[in-house]
Amino acid sequence: MENSKIGVVLIYGAGLGSFVWDSVKPQLDFPVLTIEFPNRGAGDTANDTLSFNDYRNAALDQIERWGYKRFVIVTHSIGGCIGLSLMDLLSDKVAGFVGIGAAIPRHGGSFISSLPFPQRIVMPLVMKFFGTKPPQKSIAYEYCNDLNAEQSTEILRCFTAEAKGLYTGKVFYEKTAVKSLYVKLTNDNSFPLPLQDKMANTLGAEVTSLATGHLPMVSNPTALAKIFNEFFAGVFSGK
Repeated sequence: MENSKIGVVLIYGAGLGSFVWDSVKPQLDFPVLTIEFPNRGAGDTANDTLSFNDYRNAALDQIERWGYKRFVIVTHSIGGCIGLSLMDLLSDKVAGFVGIGAAIPRHGGSFISSLPFPQRIVMPLVMKFFGTKPPQKSIAYEYCNDLNAEQSTEILRCFTAEAKGLYTGKVFYEKTAVKSLYVKLTNDNSFPLPLQDKMANTLGAEVTSLATGHLPMVSNPTALAKIFNEFFAGVFSGK
């Protein structure tokens, strides 16, 4: 691949895998890199010792091996934290930023710090005593409320426990002038709308909405791809 090419980097949320983008990728008008977090499907303790920076560095390595000089970073859920950190490190290469129901903590904050009270108090205690993989009923409620049975089964089967450090690691970034977009998910059981409004405001992004649950790339990939293509075209054309 030529280093002069422009493309798109897709970063999913906690517990998932790059498979969630499979129905979106063929519909995109630009080359795509799907970031894969460490140890997918390797068991519920495989990520116990990882830090936030281990996740960030794994993504950074994949981007550097990809070799593209300009790209838009697209993030979902907790992937927003990784994307912000990457944008700070690769500011000369990042042409735009998209958050899809994404966590956007303030500079120096963490995923947990971005949550409303009392979740930001309760979540560290839950992780300490029960780990980072929720019960299947909770995953189904938060992730699968608008998915069909086959899609839900796949999410539940593939869900990977993440490191606690992914949730608690501090995210350092400087706001840049890159064009940004926040896709609000109006039927999201994981990130309620007031929280999404707060995240979009922190990012300082243009806002659009989709009437989906937490995984629009699975439940309505065509609508999401349309939003992406319009945004990417504007970014790469300079409009």
